Amino acid sequence: MKQTLTIGLVLVLALTLGAIPAAAKDKPEIIESYNANAIVQTGGGASMATINIYRWSSDDERGEILAAIKKATAENRPNSRDVAKELRGQVKTGYAFFAGKQGYPLRYARSFDMGDGKRQIILATDRPVTFQEAYDQTRLGDFDVTLILLNVDENGKGDGLLSMGTEVKWSDKTNKLEVTNVTSQPVKLGDVRPGKK
Repeated sequence: MKQTLTIGLVLVLALTLGAIPAAAKDKPEIIESYNANAIVQTGGGASMATINIYRWSSDDERGEILAAIKKATAENRPNSRDVAKELRGQVKTGYAFFAGKQGYPLRYARSFDMGDGKRQIILATDRPVTFQEAYDQTRLGDFDVTLILLNVDENGKGDGLLSMGTEVKWSDKTNKLEVTNVTSQPVKLGDVRPGKK
């Protein structure tokens, strides 16, 4: 009986210890992290924003999102839910936290070299999340996409902009994306700096 209990205890310990590395492996690693002061320009409210990036979106993922934007634009439905639905289907690229509230998953993350050691980081989520929403408990119903733009130097410092409930369209004329209401509910991201990984 004692031997059976000992064997059982060893098995339990082995299973428990074996599960620890697996759980640690499941937790995504933060590859870049930023803190910023988020300021609502129309209302004067301010709060802290924290952005954690786990991975960068692939070219294929970018192509899928772009295809959804082009389709919605061609059908003259820029505020359709198709773009948000496509974003929602992507693997998370990170999380954004506003006003110390619950984190909101980022569905798109790309970094672009702007020269002289500067980069622009473009992030997107599939709903109009803002730190103002955390205070007001409201949602912007017109558009489901929120964009975050960060302009940082080689030290990870700079500024940015949060555009919530954003209308994203494709322009055949310029062969580029257009964000038509980036200033409708502006949130300035000031004093962008590296966060803790």
